[in-house]
Amino acid sequence: MIYAGIDIAKNEHVVGATDERGRDAAKPMPFANSTEGFGRCVAYLEGLAESKGDLLVGMEATGHYWLPLFCRLQDEGYAVAVVNPIRTDAMRRFKGSSRVKTDMIDCVLVAETLRCGDFEPSKLGDEAMIELRQLTRLHQELKESVADLKRQVVVALDQVFPEYGSIFSDTFGESSKAFLKRCPTPEECLGVRADSLAKTLERASRGNLGRDKADEIKGIARTSCGISVAASVFSFQIKLLIEQIDSIEGQIAEVGARVRSGIEAVEPLILTIPGIGHVLGARIVSEIGDIRRFRSAPAVVKYAGINPSVSQSGKFSSNENHITKQGSPYLRRALYLAAMAQLKLKTPFYDYYAKKRSEGKAHREALIAVSRKLVHVIYAVLSRQEPYDPEVARNPLASRSE
Repeated sequence: MIYAGIDIAKNEHVVGATDERGRDAAKPMPFANSTEGFGRCVAYLEGLAESKGDLLVGMEATGHYWLPLFCRLQDEGYAVAVVNPIRTDAMRRFKGSSRVKTDMIDCVLVAETLRCGDFEPSKLGDEAMIELRQLTRLHQELKESVADLKRQVVVALDQVFPEYGSIFSDTFGESSKAFLKRCPTPEECLGVRADSLAKTLERASRGNLGRDKADEIKGIARTSCGISVAASVFSFQIKLLIEQIDSIEGQIAEVGARVRSGIEAVEPLILTIPGIGHVLGARIVSEIGDIRRFRSAPAVVKYAGINPSVSQSGKFSSNENHITKQGSPYLRRALYLAAMAQLKLKTPFYDYYAKKRSEGKAHREALIAVSRKLVHVIYAVLSRQEPYDPEVARNPLASRSE
């Protein structure tokens, strides 16, 4: 058996290989991250073994740069395993080369990691699953962008209109945004006639707000302690940020609609679990991928990085073991949010949370325990292709036999 390792980078990759005894099978070779470079890599691999079945190719999951090459090698018929960089770093320390890091050395370390580990060829999943994964990650990134823009608006308002937070129940509700688009500073507010401001509020609130609210805002603006220095720039900034928020929120709605239709087509059974809606369910399903690639629910727990680490030496055993966080951060976040939803809805998982708290677990520790139990339920639903069963939620061991 020959093991080929590829060190991934943005512009240039390096491929090297070892045999089953750990001896160099070929001299490492750099190649460009291009169609021509991929062709050179394929030619290199063809010269390593008599058949493709005698060769396992490995590459680190470095950002997103590995994906095009992975797809090309799979299309060529090669078995390709995506290696967690943590495994490669462990091999580097084992080899005693923790202070030595070059592309030529790293590709061989990837090959050695394959040789010494128990790796199976990785799968991307079908096109529908890949599309769903891209959409859910885009949805999350857009929401994070909006959150950042909102923070910037609040910072600006705290300087020019500190009292603004008390005017509307939601600073970023439709009525508040309509006001901020027109007169975000006290000076501008006082320069607008009350009846004109009332019409703006009435349209935005669909008749719930009007002249009384306009008079209230003008009264607060009249006694505001906000700064007047560079007020025109602050006004311009706030208006621009509100426009960006509106634009991105429209994009979020558009992406969300695609996510909803996607999860209903790919795996609607996830929606039968309480607290898991379309977007969250799509995140979980798309990050797990094909459930058949996991032998059991604990394997999914490990993949998410919510399995507890072990700290033990001799007779000492730590009681404060943290989760490993060595898996998918996207899946880990989604499961954490799903666990929080269980508490809000007081589902059967809430009783499990309360039990962990009564055992002395902190809130976050108990929530992680709920996340792990939730994985067992998700695994049962997806692997059995059966709707959610509350009895599985009450018994955390119900799906361990899978």
